[in-house]
Amino acid sequence: MNVAPPSVRARAFDAWADEYERFRPGYPSALFDLIAERLELAADAAVVDLGAGTGKVARSAAARGWRVTAVDPGEPMLEVLRRVSAAEQLEIATVRASAEATRMPSASFDAALAGEAYHWFDAAAALAEMGRIVRPSGGIAFFWNMVDEQSPLVAAERELVKRYGIDGSDVRKPGPLPETRAAIRAAGAFDEPEFVQVPHIVPMTGADYVGLANTKSHLRTAPGDLQRRYGRAFEAMLVAHGIGPTDHIEVPYLVDCWIAKRSDS
Repeated sequence: MNVAPPSVRARAFDAWADEYERFRPGYPSALFDLIAERLELAADAAVVDLGAGTGKVARSAAARGWRVTAVDPGEPMLEVLRRVSAAEQLEIATVRASAEATRMPSASFDAALAGEAYHWFDAAAALAEMGRIVRPSGGIAFFWNMVDEQSPLVAAERELVKRYGIDGSDVRKPGPLPETRAAIRAAGAFDEPEFVQVPHIVPMTGADYVGLANTKSHLRTAPGDLQRRYGRAFEAMLVAHGIGPTDHIEVPYLVDCWIAKRSDS
């Protein structure tokens, strides 16, 4: 397997924060509706986004009227978040810190969220920190986009990354992983977690799909020669599916989401 260790991949995104912002998909409004309902969040709820990156979660939350604090250890990511949120006229406080040690006051948030980030955390430490900073009436929700492998294009991509040994499958798998449920239970601060999936379709061009592939940490941290060979094979795969750089496609996703209320709420 030609994949860098998780500790390297976790911080590799800082080097391409602008590309991450441009090509990575966001989340459907239905996901935030579901979180608001399950956690009984007020219209002006105080929310912390852990591992916020360029702010795809934080900005969606702020657009709903929630009061958002974005926490991320990478200054390049936070710089993009500040620039884009200012352009969108959204007020988001930013803190450079980790999910395991946020430096936030205890019981200061109605909800702790994490999008595309939980699998990089030290689960026990991060969940303990979430339990500390979330109010007794609050809860947690963390989630990530998973491409729907029922799509022929997605299935072809999956076969390609496996063939080149850069699939990164040690990092994350779809569905309700038993170890994730166990980690939430072991934290001792939350009720029985609920796992839900929310489908959504992300429109993009063929060029966007290539750009998205190039933001995957398991590829960007691979040796340069492997990246080049994979890139040529990836573009050939798109041609085989009749997709050119300017052609419009719709990529199906499922958002895997875990939600849990504070056990003392």
